[in-house]
Amino acid sequence: MLHDLGMRLCDLAHQDFLFHCLRIDDIQRAHDEGRMAWIATMEGAAMIEHDLDRIDILHGFGLRSLGITYSESNALGNGLKEDRDGGLTKFGKKAVERMNKVGLLIDCSHCGDQTTLDTVEWSEKPIVLSHIGAKALWNSNRLAPDNVLEAVAAKGGVIGIECAPHTTLTKNHRSHNLDAFMEHFEYVRDLVGIDHVGFGPDTVYGDHVGLHRTYAASLSLKESRGAGKPGQEYEEVEYVEGLENPTEGSKNILRWLVKNGYSDADIKKVMGANALRVMSEAWS
Repeated sequence: MLHDLGMRLCDLAHQDFLFHCLRIDDIQRAHDEGRMAWIATMEGAAMIEHDLDRIDILHGFGLRSLGITYSESNALGNGLKEDRDGGLTKFGKKAVERMNKVGLLIDCSHCGDQTTLDTVEWSEKPIVLSHIGAKALWNSNRLAPDNVLEAVAAKGGVIGIECAPHTTLTKNHRSHNLDAFMEHFEYVRDLVGIDHVGFGPDTVYGDHVGLHRTYAASLSLKESRGAGKPGQEYEEVEYVEGLENPTEGSKNILRWLVKNGYSDADIKKVMGANALRVMSEAWS
């Protein structure tokens, strides 16, 4: 499996229109050359099993961000789909130490709350919740409670607000759209400050809702969204209006910020500077 991953990463790295970024300077270079920068990431660490050396191998292949779990539990800790969260395992703590040592950005977007809190405490470097939202606005396991968001920010981390269909809903916006998404952004901004929030839309080109329907069971979508809870009724949509795909989202988020009076300095932070800072710290 690791060999196949390495071959795929090598294939992508040789595409002329893409620039595989291994360092912060590479991102600026891609911009200067008019090429698309990409950073190799994996959302869960199940593939390392109980072998810490696989973290070094993944880093050698060019991976620069690794999630602790992807919804289901693994040898490191508990995912968000579990009924109980025991936090990081002893092996998980060793894995966090190794990720810090080799220079991998740690992501806890799909972890249980205690596993995230343990990761924040155990990591010497800031971590991210690259695509998530505020549970205070919508009671869903896919979103994070205030204490988790605050802990990540207090360690210097960044929270990216996501907008995969039917995730960042709110009681004010039960039909998922740009306004619902931005309500989560402003809530997190007020909670932890402008230096610790950004955007991680988690969108795709094509039928994103159809993809979710196909993989609903394996992705634990019903359980994670809080479907069926009193007061959690929402309107199903075929796409998230204003955030239909990465291209539309990148334009409309910026338009929304300008329209709502955000300064150029703050727009720069949330549209990339915060993410660059935390990557630089994690990769050093």
